[in-house]
Amino acid sequence: MVDTAYQGPHWVSHGVADQKIPIHVLDTDSDPVTGVSSPTVQASKNGASYASLSDGTWAEISKGDYTIQLDETDTNKLGWMLVSVTKAGITEAKALVYVGIDQAEFRSGHIRLRTLHRTGK
Repeated sequence: MVDTAYQGPHWVSHGVADQKIPIHVLDTDSDPVTGVSSPTVQASKNGASYASLSDGTWAEISKGDYTIQLDETDTNKLGWMLVSVTKAGITEAKALVYVGIDQAEFRSGHIRLRTLHRTGK
């Protein structure tokens, strides 16, 4: 079984490829589940119906930890995204993801705001 609690939130950049989010898979005894291959990975962007991801590459790390890779199409809508993982024989795992500006842009904007605040302009 998979832990059905929402995992996250995970923050990813808008419209950027090769971003990975982690997801942890547990059974009903809260033991890690290993060897999960080829699950169905779908996402709801801002409350829209679930649809398959453009990338959605699933990879096992170890000890019940996996990653889901997102591409620029998967992250093309700003706001929240709910990622769902299902497979016969396990329950659903979900991860909450926020799609926003990248960290460099966030930092640059923060520095500009601090400068404006200090100078009073």
